[in-house]
Order: sequence, then structure tokens, then C-alpha cells
Amino acid sequence: MSAENRIREMLVPILEREGLTLYDVDALASGPHQHLKIYIDRPGGVMLAHCETVSHQISALLDVEDIFAAHYVLEVSSPGLTRKLTKEEHFAKSTGNFARVVFRKGFAGPDKADGILEAAGGGKYRIVSEKGAPVEFNFNDVARARLDFDE
Repeated sequence: MSAENRIREMLVPILEREGLTLYDVDALASGPHQHLKIYIDRPGGVMLAHCETVSHQISALLDVEDIFAAHYVLEVSSPGLTRKLTKEEHFAKSTGNFARVVFRKGFAGPDKADGILEAAGGGKYRIVSEKGAPVEFNFNDVARARLDFDE
């Protein structure tokens, strides 16, 4: 099992106790160190106290489980208002919000689109913009995406 998956499993009871959900986990190598970023979420937003609580609890577990062979840096935060959409579940939860999407090379449409993200049915999504025709796409067509503020 990968380190990220082990961390995800360890986070489940912590987050459930605190009324939080896991948005994402990034475990990145940074020179001789590991940089672990944990993004948590909840309806109504995440407060600093939530981040501190999760940080203290997961840090203690990580030290006991000895997941990282070397020193690691832990960061616990909210995904933010302009959060990245990296998983299909992020797209599903973000419908109705303004998003900016950059498509993969070979996508049979524009290189990028911004507008209101909608579910189009059958696992497809749509960006609806006042600037042009709606753009329909599959999650696999996306190179990168994020929620943003409407201009």
C-alpha cells in the first residue's frame, strides 16, 4: 500500500471525530525530505483550530507508524476558495461554481474554458459561459482545473 493510501486510512477516524472530510493528500519528495500536504474540508469552511487538531493527531500517528524513512514536513490546510479540482469527485461536488479548465492536447474543443461547471450526465461535465457555446467534456479530457471567481 502506498504512503498516501496509508495516510488516507489513518485520517478517516480523525476527520470523522472532528466532523471534517478529506479533500486531498499530496506526498511530495522535497530534497532529502518528504512534504506531506493534507487538505481538509467541511460545510461552512475550515478554521485554523481544525487544521491544528488534525495536524497534532496525524503527526503523532505518523511518528508511531514511521511511514517516512527521513524527516518530513507536514502541512494541514483548507483547499481554499480557488481550490484545484484534481479528482472526478471534486468536479461532482463543484457543480454550480465558476471554474477554469485547461484541456489535454488532443481534446476536440478549445484549449481552455471558464464558466459555470455543470454535470452533463453520463459522466460528462459542461462549462457554460456567457463568452461562447457550452463546452462538454469528460474528466479524462482535463489537464488541470480549479474553482475561481467570476470576472
